[in-house]
Amino acid sequence: MIGENIQGRIRSIINELSNSEKKIGELILKIPSEAINMTALELATRAGTSPATVIRFCKSIDIPSFTQLKVKLSSEIESPTFEGYFDIKANEPVHEIKAKLLGNAYQSMKETIEQLNDQRIDEVVDVLLHAPIIYVYGIGASHLVAENISQKWNRIGKPTTCATDPHILISILVTAPKEAIFIGISNSGETKEVIRLVEIAKSYKIRTIGLTQFGANSVAGKVDYSIQTVRSKEAELRSAATSSLHAQFIAVDALFYTYASKQYDSSISMIRNSKEEIKKYMR
Repeated sequence: MIGENIQGRIRSIINELSNSEKKIGELILKIPSEAINMTALELATRAGTSPATVIRFCKSIDIPSFTQLKVKLSSEIESPTFEGYFDIKANEPVHEIKAKLLGNAYQSMKETIEQLNDQRIDEVVDVLLHAPIIYVYGIGASHLVAENISQKWNRIGKPTTCATDPHILISILVTAPKEAIFIGISNSGETKEVIRLVEIAKSYKIRTIGLTQFGANSVAGKVDYSIQTVRSKEAELRSAATSSLHAQFIAVDALFYTYASKQYDSSISMIRNSKEEIKKYMR
């Protein structure tokens, strides 16, 4: 059974919670095995807060109720997982650097898969299936993810535009057809260009999807559909940038393969055709 990375979610936003919610989070992380057998009142009393705070805390980590939190946390405790991200050290052997990179990549992808909500993935895929065209935008490392989305969906027959210039994209958005989709990618969820493009898209009745890290952020709060990846800890030499890319890529893969599965025959046919044409071109 795949959990939903409850403890990872708590750790990733613990310092952004209110003081009372933070007490709940810290207590759950300290005594997870006991917490799953407590009522909301018992947990609140132990943490020195209120049952209402427990409910607010659940909402903050995107879990509908305390009962569901306990169920998901219970399955997580029964199947303990590797925890932590590691940065390199001075004069470190190559084999240790490779092991750390592999561990970071696995950790970020595993936690993201656990965190992704199946129903939300299905909802987003259904919207994409009915869209005549997809517009996607990201800056810096997020642009690599945007290009990945464009390449994947174009290859199976869904017109997808990945613009590099926001001014050009704005001129495209204002003439977008009905049911078009805009996907804004920002790991922090606070990239001002992405936020502004989401606002413009929504003003023209374009449905919007955001791909951000887990937690409350501006992009997630403005889009119609929010897909969130695990929040990797920042590392001094930016290995976390690599981890966040791995998380974003696997989230995109989850969307893409769910989409392709729903149109399996046509998707396979188009992928085969594109492979054949590329082979002919390379001869």
